[in-house]
Amino acid sequence: MPEIDYVQDMMESEELLEKLCPPVRNWFKDKFPDFTHPQKVAIPKIMEGEHLLLCSPTGSGKTLTAFLSVINDLVSRSLDGSLENSVQCMYISPIKALANDIQKNLIGPLTEIKESYLPSRAKDITVGLRTGDTPQKEREKMLKKPPHILITTPESLGLALASKRFRPILNDMKWMIIDEMHSLVPTKRGTHLSLSLALMDSVIESDVQRIGISATMEPLEAVAEYLVASDSRNSEKDPQKVSIAKISGSRDLDLDIILPTARFATTPVKEILDHNVDRIKELVEAHTTTLVFVNTRNMTETVVQKLKIAGLLGVEGHHGSMDKAIRLDVEQRLKNGYLRCVVSSSSLEMGIDIGSVDLVIQVGSPGSIATALQRIGRAGHQVGGLPRARFLPISPHDLLELVALQTGILRGSMDILKFPENCLDVLAQFLIGLSIIKEWDIDDAYELASASWPYRNLPYDDYIEVLDLLEDERRVWIDWEDNRFGKRGFAQMIYYTNIGTIAPNNNYLVFTSDGTMVGQLSSSFVSSLRNGDVFLLGGSTYRVSSIRGTRVNVSPATGYRPTIPSWTGEANSRTHELSQEVLELLEEVATYARLEKDPMTIFTDILGLNRPVAHAVSGFFQEHVATTFQVPSNDLILVEQVEAPLPTYIVTTCRGRAFNLALGHLFAGIATNDNIIVHELSFDENGFMIKLSHEVEISLIPEIFKQGNSKDVLQKHMMESQLFAKRFREVSSRSMLNPRRIGAEEVSPKQFQQRAEQIMQKHRQMDDSVLIRETMNEILHADLDMEQLEIFINRMDSEDVRIVHRRVKMPSPLGMTLFMSSFEDLLSLRTRAYLIKDVDPEILRRLLGARSLATDLDKSKISEYYMSKISEPTNATGLLRLMDMGGGLNRELSNPLYEHKLKNIDIEVVKEWVRELAERGLITRVHGTGHEQIDDKWFSMRMADVHGTLGCLAVAGGSETNDIRELYTGGLTYEVGVGYDSDFEPTELKKMSLSDPQDCLRMKLLDMLGSEGPQVSDSLSSRLPFPKAQVEAVLQELEMKNLVSIGFFTQTDEGEYILRVDEYRITGGSVEVVDYRTLQNHLLAKSFKEYDEPSDAIRSLTLVQRRDELLHRVKNYRFRDWKDIKHDSDIYNGRLLHNRVGYTSKDQIPMFLGLRGEPWIGALEQELLDKITPGGLSRAELFDGYPKGKENAHIQRSLKSALNNLERQLLVAKQYLVLPNRKRSLAVFHKIHDVVEPLDFATSVKQLIEAIGPVRLHTLRFYVSRPVEELAEVLRELDDSKQIRRIVALQPDPTDYYASQEDAELLLQPIIEDRKMRILSQSDPFCSRFIQEVRLILKQGWYHPVFKGVDPIGRILMFVVNDYLEIKDINIPHSYLDEFKETFDELLENYRDRLVDVSVLHAFNSIPVHDCDENIQNILADLGFISMGDGERYIRGGVVEPRSRQEVNRMLFYHHRMHQNSRHENETLALETMEELRDDFALRGRCEMFRVNLKAMAAAHQLSQGTNLRGHLVWGRKKHFERLLTIRNIQSNEEDEDILQFFREHHDPVIFMERHAMKRAEFRKLISPLVRSGHLIQDYRGGFKTVEPMSDSDLWNVKSNYLRDLVSEYPVISLKQVERLAGSAFSAEEISDVMHDFESDGTLIKGFLVDDLQDICWGRQDILEGLDGIRKTRDLVVPPSDPLIHYFGSLLRERFGFGSAYMVFHKEEPIAAFKANTKDGSIEVTDFVGDSDLEKEALRVMKEFAWEHDMPLTGKLYEQLRTR
Repeated sequence: MPEIDYVQDMMESEELLEKLCPPVRNWFKDKFPDFTHPQKVAIPKIMEGEHLLLCSPTGSGKTLTAFLSVINDLVSRSLDGSLENSVQCMYISPIKALANDIQKNLIGPLTEIKESYLPSRAKDITVGLRTGDTPQKEREKMLKKPPHILITTPESLGLALASKRFRPILNDMKWMIIDEMHSLVPTKRGTHLSLSLALMDSVIESDVQRIGISATMEPLEAVAEYLVASDSRNSEKDPQKVSIAKISGSRDLDLDIILPTARFATTPVKEILDHNVDRIKELVEAHTTTLVFVNTRNMTETVVQKLKIAGLLGVEGHHGSMDKAIRLDVEQRLKNGYLRCVVSSSSLEMGIDIGSVDLVIQVGSPGSIATALQRIGRAGHQVGGLPRARFLPISPHDLLELVALQTGILRGSMDILKFPENCLDVLAQFLIGLSIIKEWDIDDAYELASASWPYRNLPYDDYIEVLDLLEDERRVWIDWEDNRFGKRGFAQMIYYTNIGTIAPNNNYLVFTSDGTMVGQLSSSFVSSLRNGDVFLLGGSTYRVSSIRGTRVNVSPATGYRPTIPSWTGEANSRTHELSQEVLELLEEVATYARLEKDPMTIFTDILGLNRPVAHAVSGFFQEHVATTFQVPSNDLILVEQVEAPLPTYIVTTCRGRAFNLALGHLFAGIATNDNIIVHELSFDENGFMIKLSHEVEISLIPEIFKQGNSKDVLQKHMMESQLFAKRFREVSSRSMLNPRRIGAEEVSPKQFQQRAEQIMQKHRQMDDSVLIRETMNEILHADLDMEQLEIFINRMDSEDVRIVHRRVKMPSPLGMTLFMSSFEDLLSLRTRAYLIKDVDPEILRRLLGARSLATDLDKSKISEYYMSKISEPTNATGLLRLMDMGGGLNRELSNPLYEHKLKNIDIEVVKEWVRELAERGLITRVHGTGHEQIDDKWFSMRMADVHGTLGCLAVAGGSETNDIRELYTGGLTYEVGVGYDSDFEPTELKKMSLSDPQDCLRMKLLDMLGSEGPQVSDSLSSRLPFPKAQVEAVLQELEMKNLVSIGFFTQTDEGEYILRVDEYRITGGSVEVVDYRTLQNHLLAKSFKEYDEPSDAIRSLTLVQRRDELLHRVKNYRFRDWKDIKHDSDIYNGRLLHNRVGYTSKDQIPMFLGLRGEPWIGALEQELLDKITPGGLSRAELFDGYPKGKENAHIQRSLKSALNNLERQLLVAKQYLVLPNRKRSLAVFHKIHDVVEPLDFATSVKQLIEAIGPVRLHTLRFYVSRPVEELAEVLRELDDSKQIRRIVALQPDPTDYYASQEDAELLLQPIIEDRKMRILSQSDPFCSRFIQEVRLILKQGWYHPVFKGVDPIGRILMFVVNDYLEIKDINIPHSYLDEFKETFDELLENYRDRLVDVSVLHAFNSIPVHDCDENIQNILADLGFISMGDGERYIRGGVVEPRSRQEVNRMLFYHHRMHQNSRHENETLALETMEELRDDFALRGRCEMFRVNLKAMAAAHQLSQGTNLRGHLVWGRKKHFERLLTIRNIQSNEEDEDILQFFREHHDPVIFMERHAMKRAEFRKLISPLVRSGHLIQDYRGGFKTVEPMSDSDLWNVKSNYLRDLVSEYPVISLKQVERLAGSAFSAEEISDVMHDFESDGTLIKGFLVDDLQDICWGRQDILEGLDGIRKTRDLVVPPSDPLIHYFGSLLRERFGFGSAYMVFHKEEPIAAFKANTKDGSIEVTDFVGDSDLEKEALRVMKEFAWEHDMPLTGKLYEQLRTR
């Protein structure tokens, strides 16, 4: 171990200046007044060449301390000419932003020294930056001319050391500077860096001086050892010396805690954020530049947005997920003083120089003293600056922690770092990196690894096990006899693209049992889940069924309280040292409380808190002391058993989450061992909550802990946790056994998780797995604080350590957070009915804060309000208005509801009014429902429909079902009277079909609540002939739709339902509001107005993104019409909204431009704009003239980036053109900038609102690219000038909408609801406006919602896959089946236009289709669905006759003459049957004998060479090329006509060249396009012939006959395969039409025809039935020149990753593919991919192929394959 020497002596400034060379000395004296304390201590030691670790406060000039000696030395050598072009100093930064910053700050001083203090002869000192963002061009430049100072990151250093070109430039290196060591050393990233340092020491020749820098760090000696452990000069006999310069952190600090609101203790937690935003705004406005730190990236975005809306100017966010360019821009603007405020999570806490920040605000406790100091140090960062920070608490518990944090900082406390040691996953990654450099002796590699500090005690057995593992996983090869190992397979590619130790936080997808995706969860949240846990997602609760790979399977848990808080897993654990500060604070306050002293004395006098904070903390403690005098301490843990149906224990330790995780999981493990079920387990920083099936005896817990097997119990319990699964995935990925990228290809999250699951299952079965051992080691030392738990257990023998057990109704305030957290989540539920009904009133009081449970209104005031809603009728119209409010009049013309309104009106007058209304057809009597309370009563026509439907349903079984939508209403009717005689008897009865059952019950409930006022659900249910569950379900749906609310209005004990509008008015709402449903219906009518022309529909929507958005909006629209619309000359495509691509009409573009800010146009962007002509240019034309090729890849990237920037800013837009013989349309870029005049911003916003309004500010932000505060200002101006109107809708709170004057007027008029059924996509303009509500009602996930009017009533989970429509599930209530059948059939017919006419259905209403009831079976039969015969699925439009792939391949090879029984006798016979051939390979495989090559046969058979429809040069007869030209249907250009005419008459190209004095190269350039277009072919003698299209032929007949001939030899073929084989001359629609013709005439059958292939295929029934008697196909190779290679194209890409290659078949299955060069009569293998188990078989088949062609296999790769 090295010798440690603490240095304190300071060198005098003058003496230190004398040590600097004159240029550096003069620069320093002009730039700085004096050296800082750290510089006077550290610089002399660095100059003496000693290793140094510098630990000093932020802002004390550490970076200059490290670099000044380096700069001084480099300047001296640049003066005397001894400075070489090689890396002299390497600076390692933990983050890219810090690396960028250091580079700028180094270049500045060096430039100043050069320009002002150095003579011109001095050599330039260069600085280079190499990180993951450095372009390849810069890296290449760095190799040619290395910088003197290289700035890099740990990962980039690892990559550089693996590069044989990079290592030599490090040979002269003298200094290694590692910055911010406190963030590196305690992580696996630091472990990886230590191994890289060890490798560097072994591969470079010079001795390197180490300089470590950090602001806050302990223990320093361990870090110093880390710094120099691998130095080759360090040995036991002659240890290296390390100086530690520890400069006191006693820098003056200006700290304070600010309460967000005076009523902090009673303010609900969810409201505190808004108050904090107000405080932040005030503080920012009072300072010049402010940094705001929050603890999560999500919170960063939230706070920035809220500050902008609050009107704060110059505020931006900064976090690691942002684009690099945006981050750098924010940093630069902050540094230059252009920003007032930046909000960051952690990305700005490192030592980035961000200029004159004078205030830091920390929102919530950062959980660490070191992190807090880092963040505080960002203010006053300049030398001598005073750091000023303000803490804003987010909860009472957080306030307590902030007080402890502030106290700890001021008393000089510091976090103690913990170092990971012997990490086997990082070691595995390092060994793969070593193998790339060279072959290694196993013992030499061990010595190298163990030279690094974290591996100084690495057991040799562990090292050998890691090597074993890497060999098993084919990452390295090992020769145990020679004791060597080296790289294998894709190891190099995997290493280069996966280096590093940072594990990404992938999201999990959440699915219900019916396959519906309901959302996503972060991996950190999932790591805390167990089967059976209930959690909140998207306003609904779900129970975990299982977790598989990236999938969390759940079932709805409606009405159940979440068992896992929604914030679980978001933040890091509080450090042990900060937890100690919390415990000390608790102990001091508890002592005062026991002595009956006022704790305010501590808070104000001792801790120096301001009085509001002191009062808040004091109040919190007083509340706790009122419950119990016991508080957690180092010697006491508080266990509170809460009264609950299940034994519930709150264990309060205040020792941090890591300790609580260890103790809690141990507790759970012990309980599980005793067969006690753990129902719930959740954690926070102060403790954990556990719910058990049985009580446990708390007094016995210490004895159980003392048994000594706690670690085994804990490991067994953790092995089944999701935390273990998460860490295992990270370990296996870090070990590079499960890479996230392979070369340029990124492994999908699903594939990654599946592979991780396979590895985990494999290693679970091993006796002692390296990966499982490392996973448990990481959990026990990183996630769980095992060290402190073991100390605690060992101390239990002492009498001082106590576990205090109390039985309570409510936990004490310290234990309340966890207990309340799941109840707080209930506030986010979509219906608060569950909250009101099931939650204890005391808990409810705490949840709602100071808000009382009931209003101050009494019953008389409420009654008065409802009486005033409808006045006493004075005429027939008044009576109609009264009847429209609800129930019907009986034969006596009375109703209890109307009694008070009609009691003063004579019965004869009422009769006259009834007669008048009946004659006008405005009221009627209902008959035939079978329900006595409805039949023979008078109703308004609207309510007759409602009551007639509900009456029939009640009699038909609705009174016994919990969901009336599940009743099939087909055939049910009732009657209404038409015309009445003098006795009020109907002269005619008219049969009526039932209306929408759900809608009728909904209207009935709304009318009851609207006319009678607030009522509890029991009261409503008792008066309706339906079960209570059904009534409550509709009430909760109405609550979700913001039509009703729940609360306490008439002093009842149970929550009452009330119309939301009524609640708003009776509780004091003064603004005129619009009913939310009215607003939705208005938007529906506006959105689905039908137009004759698609362009009018697009104009009304402003833009469309998908073809299906025009359904229901354009009369007689079909998907097939989309192609014509897309190519309309008036339609443009572009990035219209932020980054969303859409189509719009040309006259809308000025509006879209006006919604954007000023564009930014760079030099290259301007160059491209200037190049665009009025007619537009294609991408190829735009990029024409710029250098291409691999060496100019950076130029092409810059061009693409510039064009992308133009598109993103709508400076250009595209139009699509149809080109013959091209499948895809040609995109032509048109210039918009300076061509189209944008509207001004206000006019654009007004025009947008007229088109899509009424609209919220939140929605407008998706259309507007300007700052939100600018948008808000324009809306105010437009509203003030009456150009638009602000209206208020209840949603459920009053929400501002902006509408045109016309729309605002329409909203005040009665609207007839549109109840048409529509199947939409979630991106549909109407659906997307209400997507959150849709997902609340229909669940999260991606499906097609089914709307009935504005109501989402069902969903279809379907998607197009492999040319068919996969319908996983249809969820539609039975009552809508008949209407759904018509709507769905229309949609399926439309899909035929997308070449998708086969549909496969799995389930209906989550029931397998075969098990559905008779009503659904009839509907499906009418839709054309039949059983697939597998007992699981139905199919429409296809057959199911699967064969094995081997059988299909056998028939394929047989009919293509490659089967041993069907091959031609010789090449002559083979050539007679083949239209075209590319080379000998394709011909030879079809012949038994092969004597003459293809070129030699061309003369005998009069063959010519031309271009086929796939663009390949092939040999064929002229007649064949005439047919191809006819199919291409391309006319030759006029300028080419002379050439074609010449070759009609002559064939010799020499004559042409002589006649035109042309060189051969010029001739080739002239002739090649005509050969490619098929107008010219070349004969076997080298002459050219002009090809003429077939005369007197119908183009469609030629095309269809060509396709028929093409398909005839394929037993099974998919549409995509036909497209590939046919080439670009055929559109997909043409191919589909022909294939359908073949299907209709019986040539082909269509459906699922191959066992393991889920593609829709066409098959030749006659060929497939002719399989009998044909032997299995020989093993063979299909060469890339064979036409069959296009048939196997998808398989070749998916299985082997090649676009074109030789495919090796064994037993009729492809087992390998290889690429090869054929030259000099040999086949040189250049790449090979295959099944490793069948590698020998593949080689055998390849050898047979080579022998057959008389071309031996050669090449280095082939030799390696042969010797494996």
